[in-house]
Amino acid sequence: MTDFLTVIYDNPHWVFIALGGILLIIELLGTGGYGLWSGIAAIIVGLIAWVVPLSWPILWILFAIFTLISAYLWWVWLKKHGKDKTGKGEINQPQQELIGIKTIVTDAIVNGSGRIKIKDGTWSAKCNQDLEAGQHVEVIAVEGLVLKVKALNK
Repeated sequence: MTDFLTVIYDNPHWVFIALGGILLIIELLGTGGYGLWSGIAAIIVGLIAWVVPLSWPILWILFAIFTLISAYLWWVWLKKHGKDKTGKGEINQPQQELIGIKTIVTDAIVNGSGRIKIKDGTWSAKCNQDLEAGQHVEVIAVEGLVLKVKALNK
């Protein structure tokens, strides 16, 4: 047993490369990126340990730093490319994606309610003013299955 521990202690690069491989396998189970960036950081630390002999505490500190840096860079990339899902696409609220759509009134909005056309269907709509059929509107809010609209001047 002591021979095995001595081998591990003398070869930290294999420990970090193996840790990276395990974390990448865990990522395949669907951890949403947490295993990916930690796994990549562990493999990088393993490669550094292979080239430069460093002590165990320094290797663990490098692992923590590389994990934080890689996760932060991934977060910045997601924000820059519009893939940040905070506040969007919430479960059971796909109608939120309709906000901002410009469309027309199909059934006149009278006394605050009517219908509008979106793609190949119609939706119940509410507005603070009466609007004729054919009037251009923009969806500004969603209240359950009813869309709140405002008139566009065209």
